[in-house]
Amino acid sequence: MASNILSHVVSDLCIGKPAVRVLPQSTPVAAALATLRAGADPFVFVDAASSDGKKNVTVSVVKVSVAEILCYVCGDSGNLGDPAAALSRPVSVLTAAVGDLGVTRRVDPQTSLLDAIDVLLANNSHSLVVPLHARAGRRKHHHHHVSSASATYCVLTQQDIARHLFGSISLFSPVAALTVASLGLIRRDVHVVHVDDDALDAIPLLRTSIAHGTAVAVVADDDALVGEICPGMLGSCDVESVPAAFAALSAGDVMTYIDCYFSPPEFLLRSIRAQLTDKGLHAMRDLMDAAYTTDAAALSSSASSSDEESPLAHSGRARRMSSGTGSFRWRSTEDVAACHAGNSLVAVMAQALAHRVGHIWVVDEITGALVGVVSCADVLAVLRDHLRPE
Repeated sequence: MASNILSHVVSDLCIGKPAVRVLPQSTPVAAALATLRAGADPFVFVDAASSDGKKNVTVSVVKVSVAEILCYVCGDSGNLGDPAAALSRPVSVLTAAVGDLGVTRRVDPQTSLLDAIDVLLANNSHSLVVPLHARAGRRKHHHHHVSSASATYCVLTQQDIARHLFGSISLFSPVAALTVASLGLIRRDVHVVHVDDDALDAIPLLRTSIAHGTAVAVVADDDALVGEICPGMLGSCDVESVPAAFAALSAGDVMTYIDCYFSPPEFLLRSIRAQLTDKGLHAMRDLMDAAYTTDAAALSSSASSSDEESPLAHSGRARRMSSGTGSFRWRSTEDVAACHAGNSLVAVMAQALAHRVGHIWVVDEITGALVGVVSCADVLAVLRDHLRPE
């Protein structure tokens, strides 16, 4: 049975996966954002290439989601002061900002599953892209050197591979039954902010958590985990309005804003407007107002043209859902996946897959205080080592 898994290649996991969009670096950020809104997937890719220092080019792409664009807008005072100008710049500014942490490698469809895990872990990548409709046949090299203009790709995430391995979890006995603490899977260097911290303080942490496939934990005075700011939760939000909330509110209030994003209470909007005015961020305030005005007008027009009321009529905005290519679904910022240090690896994997996240927070069983986090990458490393010991 173990030999059966060892014979699997990445194309086995790509069956039924749709093609992802690869955009040129000259694409304006606003156009990339429009592509995200028009599609059902939570990300697009931007073409990129890196040199290995030997005149060989390793073809790769950089993943861009709403969360990356949010970090770009909120991570610079100039962008906050003139968000329209920020969105008009080429998307290459995003690839420069994320650096090597955001690079997604392309692998050949016939790359073995274990070699694909090696590529993910060696490059600290959250996902891989795999050429579709490529010529069959095994290759000696893992990387596929082709032009993005001549091929289409699907994306393979860490969670996709973890889900595939979970289907054969019995092969990983006795490791699967061991606790995450005994396996050394609990990372203590978590990205965390206090509920009363400025939400902008979470932006650098959010940028790093995107690359690592985790999130930013939000804690109270006793370090109790009260929620998280997760990149996936931002996938169905508008960049025109959410940066305004980050620029004006605390981390705890931003959680509230995200949860009621599609119909925010007027008092919260008034608070955001007042804070933006006090900070001189008038363009950001006007952009937020324009976004909600446009949504209200669209909703009114839709309601008047239909005799039958839509179930989303009172929500103010239609929530964009993932087609399954991505790794997130909508949930509350307080609906976090958490475990205890004594939970088994198989239990933690089941919880992560059920929540469709790449991380599980570890909290103290008695106090509920945040202890650390278990990442999908570290789980994959343990499973890989079990199948192919050093």
